[in-house]
Amino acid sequence: MNRVRPLLLVFAIALLATPALAHVPSFPTDNTTPDNAVEVPDAAKSWSFYDHLDPGEAAYYRFSLSPGEELRVSTFTPTGGSFAPSFVVMSESFEGTDGVPDQVTVPDGMGAVVVEGDRPDRPSYEPFAPSANYETASLDRPVERETTYLVAVYETDERSGQAGVAIGYREEFSPTEYVTVPFDLVGVHLWEGQHPLVVVGPFAATVLGGIAIGWRRREAHRSTPVGRYALGLGALLLLGTTAGTLVQTAIALSRTGPTAGAVVTAIFLVLPLVSGVWALRVAGREEGTLSTLTRVGLAAAAVLSLLTWAGYIVGPVLLVAVALLPGRFVDG
Repeated sequence: MNRVRPLLLVFAIALLATPALAHVPSFPTDNTTPDNAVEVPDAAKSWSFYDHLDPGEAAYYRFSLSPGEELRVSTFTPTGGSFAPSFVVMSESFEGTDGVPDQVTVPDGMGAVVVEGDRPDRPSYEPFAPSANYETASLDRPVERETTYLVAVYETDERSGQAGVAIGYREEFSPTEYVTVPFDLVGVHLWEGQHPLVVVGPFAATVLGGIAIGWRRREAHRSTPVGRYALGLGALLLLGTTAGTLVQTAIALSRTGPTAGAVVTAIFLVLPLVSGVWALRVAGREEGTLSTLTRVGLAAAAVLSLLTWAGYIVGPVLLVAVALLPGRFVDG
């Protein structure tokens, strides 16, 4: 029982930490006019849009909110230098268009509120990605009646750069959004301007290196059951994403300095690391059967890995599959 309680505590922390970091990523394109604005389906839900601004350009987002909800919008950028995205919120409930820059189009019948960007001295740490971004502008106000809003993001001095837009405040995912997050995170780091080898290299090196070692071991132990190979691959996928997260954490913290948010990221490192190492050890056993307790442990490791988006979904699925396979496919 003394060993079970720490595991339950870790499991509970993972359950609580995951939704607390839940910003649904999205990558808009061709939203440079009000007519082509990104339609945000639920603006109370927390979204992160990873956009780009060319000189003199604006990016548009449209959404509706109901009474009792909050209008919450902010902009951020990973870009160095003085690039600082601003935004304009437009609505029929607003009056006047004072201060709206020339590159922003205000549709007839709408008023506007301008929120100018102000670049902070240091970036803030985002434990979800993990990444380091400069938050440049934000607006948070209650909604008193059903209203449609149009948000235009722009740069005051008409510079180009990566412009992120966060809309909403309620952290939740649909099943489809949840399973695609690991792949979206690759897009986030590419959006930041990182080289593809930095983004995918640690994962690829870990998985391919592990496969190479496993192949050499196969030559010496040809009787290894097929289920053990599947388990080994699943474990390597978990360890590969752990390596990638570790590299991204180091890059982000090198820009922000030490921060309490890194403790949350540590959960996303430790859980798949421990699960992957243990599953790899189980896969490497030359003899013996998978006990019921081991099978339950594999299923639990799969759930923990899924909660931390490790293994690109395939890794946790392989662990569950091996836990359910008949003994003839996994027992040595």
